Amino acid sequence: MSCQTFNLDGTIVHISRGPAMEEIHRESEGEKWCFYCRKRREFFYIVTAPTEPSYYGPNPDVTCGHCDTSDGDLFPGGYREWE
Repeated sequence: MSCQTFNLDGTIVHISRGPAMEEIHRESEGEKWCFYCRKRREFFYIVTAPTEPSYYGPNPDVTCGHCDTSDGDLFPGGYREWE
C-alpha cells in the first residue's frame, strides 16, 4: 500500500492507495448488451487479488471486453451485490 502527501494552500492532504492487484481468474460471460459501448459485446467475469498480504480482495467483477467498463451490462443506476 502506498501513500502520497500533497500540500495545497497550507493544507496537507494524504492519499492512500490500496495494494497492487493481479488477475487470478477470468472466464467468458458471453455476449451481453453494453450500455457504455451501446452494442453487444463479450463480457468477462474477472477476479483480482492483492499481490501482497492484505485485507483487500479477492474482488469479483464483470467487465466489458471492449471498453473495460465494470458492470457495463447493467442498466445505468443498477448495481451488483456479491455474496
